[in-house]
Amino acid sequence: MKTGKLKKHGAFLCAAAAVLAAAVLRQIGFHAEDPLDWACALSRSCIYIVLFSAWGISVRGRVIQPQVRHSLTAAAALMVFWVTARTIRYHFARDPGVLRHLWYLYYLPMLFIPLLAVFVALSLGKPENYRLPKRTNLLYIPTAALVLLVLTNDLHQLAFAFPADAVIWANEYRHGMVYYLAVGWEVACAVTALVTMLLKCRIPGSRRVLLLPFVPVVLAVIYGVLDVLRLPWLKRIAGDITVVLCLLITAALESCIQCGLIPSNTHYRELFDASTVGAQITDGDYRPWLASRNARTVPEAVLRRTEEGPVPLPGGIRLCAAGIRGGRIFWQENVAELLEVLRQLHDTREELAGYSTLLEEENRQKQARCELEEQKRLYDAMDRTVSPAMERLAALAARLEDAEDLAAARALHGRIAVLGAYIKRRSNLVFLADETGTVPARELLLCLNESVSNLRLAGMDCAVSLEGEAPMDGAAAGRLYDFFEAAVEEVWQRLPAMDVMVARTAPGWRMTLMLEWDGELPALRRRFPETELERDEELCYCRLTVGKGGAPV
Repeated sequence: MKTGKLKKHGAFLCAAAAVLAAAVLRQIGFHAEDPLDWACALSRSCIYIVLFSAWGISVRGRVIQPQVRHSLTAAAALMVFWVTARTIRYHFARDPGVLRHLWYLYYLPMLFIPLLAVFVALSLGKPENYRLPKRTNLLYIPTAALVLLVLTNDLHQLAFAFPADAVIWANEYRHGMVYYLAVGWEVACAVTALVTMLLKCRIPGSRRVLLLPFVPVVLAVIYGVLDVLRLPWLKRIAGDITVVLCLLITAALESCIQCGLIPSNTHYRELFDASTVGAQITDGDYRPWLASRNARTVPEAVLRRTEEGPVPLPGGIRLCAAGIRGGRIFWQENVAELLEVLRQLHDTREELAGYSTLLEEENRQKQARCELEEQKRLYDAMDRTVSPAMERLAALAARLEDAEDLAAARALHGRIAVLGAYIKRRSNLVFLADETGTVPARELLLCLNESVSNLRLAGMDCAVSLEGEAPMDGAAAGRLYDFFEAAVEEVWQRLPAMDVMVARTAPGWRMTLMLEWDGELPALRRRFPETELERDEELCYCRLTVGKGGAPV
């Protein structure tokens, strides 16, 4: 920070020393004879030329806005041109015509510098990428026109009118219309720049105004008034109006830069030092060049480790780095809160992992319990459906044990086989229908075929047919199979043959049993009251039609 202040103050001190040296040379020139007088004057001009050139070069390196930078650079070049023209006029030229045209050339910087001041004033306080409206370029037209009229004064004498009988056009003249227009344009541009600066220099939210930029302007006005009065002491001390005005213009523009009205890339060292971020800049060999006041001192070995990635430091600090031109920049991030959050997240994750294990075990137990309950429900449903058949099967098994002859045992064995097939297949229908509520029509056909195959083994001539491929309602399929089994068990004793036909009808499914039976079927009709009986000679047709849910149709 001290280095930055010394550099800034050193530049101002050098400029002040140069101006003081030029003033001393001016006073020496008043009391000296040629060639010492000529040497002092030439040295003084060279000092001002170098001073204004250096200021223009520094502006190009400091000012951020491109338009403001170009305007200030052009103003510096015009001041160098003005001093150069003055030097040539007073110390080198001798021809009256050349002297007169060098005098005309004064109006080139005199007219364009106020215009550039207007452009700079319009850009005060604007962001870096600000551009002046294109309509402001129209201001170049009157300025250039006035300059051309002054430069061509010998043709029309509208700016300076010389006596008709004058042998040499030099110091005797009267001002013309173009002169007053030029002065008026200069004053208008200066007033516009001054008013704009006055408005721009007001501190937001207060009535205070940044006064520094106005000090040179006020001094220029005072100097102009005193110069018009042609005071002898002013001529002795500051009689070079060209130099005085150039110095005051430079001071006014520089004060705008120092106040921050013209954005510049200065004071970066102070900003870096005051930054709340702990940072430092090193060269390629990791030698520190700049560090903020909040930066920790880090050994070179640790700095080199950042080439592989961020390096953790004690106290929850993370050291990061990036390459820059000529070296590297390091910054220290306080990640203590982040690390604490990560620790809490880790603890929470472990806690949730424990909860997850418990929930998984609980869900597994619930699933196992649900599976057991579902199995129990299915078993209960199957038990309710086939329990009467199971009782009849147990009774037949008991009778089989007590059978006295082989024929009776064979007959009982056949009935047990048919009833066992029915119990197995009927349970399977309950299981299949529980999932979707329907069963394939082919499943009923498989049930009938297995029962019929056991009937054939028992000596009964049977046939089965099924028409239709559409899925069947599970309850309807079970009721048709129950109907078949009930009919078989009732006519078992005296039935030589039976045909089974299942067909799909409009209201549902119909089963037709064609029996060689001439008796009644009271048990079947009690269990299935909707049974339709039809006789044809020695054949008996038993029909049952069921719809959805096994309801009779």
